[in-house]
Amino acid sequence: PTLNITYLPKKGHVFQLGISSDRNYPNYWTMTNFVTYTNGGYNEITGNPKLRPMKDYRLQLVYVLNSKYQFVAWLNHDDDYFTQSPYQRHDHLTISYQYRNFDFRQQIGTQAVLPFKAGNWLDTRLTLIGVWQREKASSFHDISFDRNIIFGMAGINSTITLSDRPDIAISLDGMIRSKGIQTIYDLPTSGNIDVRARWQFMKKKAVLKFYCNDIFATSKINPRIDFMGQNLRMGFSCYREFGLSFTYKFGGYKEKKYNDVDKARF
Repeated sequence: PTLNITYLPKKGHVFQLGISSDRNYPNYWTMTNFVTYTNGGYNEITGNPKLRPMKDYRLQLVYVLNSKYQFVAWLNHDDDYFTQSPYQRHDHLTISYQYRNFDFRQQIGTQAVLPFKAGNWLDTRLTLIGVWQREKASSFHDISFDRNIIFGMAGINSTITLSDRPDIAISLDGMIRSKGIQTIYDLPTSGNIDVRARWQFMKKKAVLKFYCNDIFATSKINPRIDFMGQNLRMGFSCYREFGLSFTYKFGGYKEKKYNDVDKARF
């Protein structure tokens, strides 16, 4: 069920209150009874036939100012929250990976989307997010946890028009996020910066693009666990990506003409 209430006090101002609930069902393979070994037998991936769907409850308030600036506040509660988390077994040298249900996950968050334009040469949008998050499990194998954290995110999307003739523009997208948690994981700070350059010519039929994604190779994180005897380090490779593309549009679209339907008999 979903309930939305919208109030328009005056032109350009919108308030919207939303209440909703939903169920998130796990993938079928996670609920089958199986055991698979990887990493030379040191990793053990196990199914969980007792896995239950997650019940999600959400309360959200949105305010739009001057049909331009957007502010959001929300409260989210997930009962029977499930995810896959590693556990270092004590009976033999194996790390067990299994989707399990936890008591709940809660989030209280705010978000602001602030667009800005400067003449015809700059079009940018700044997104700011702040979240308090709590996750609790009364029984996770032989341990329990009740963890919470406050984290923030900031993102920017900008397009800079260098010239109209020739039509040349540069796009800059970036994001940064502070430390976070997931179950017993500690998630380090992460972020990325992507750059694209675009040149349109031949009456905008031809487009030449050059891009570089993740310039500083910082988008991937290396999670770690140091909690109640569980000690694990994970390392993931991170690469910057360069690319060049050329697009040409042949001809143009012409709408087909159809005879009108004869409505005389009506």
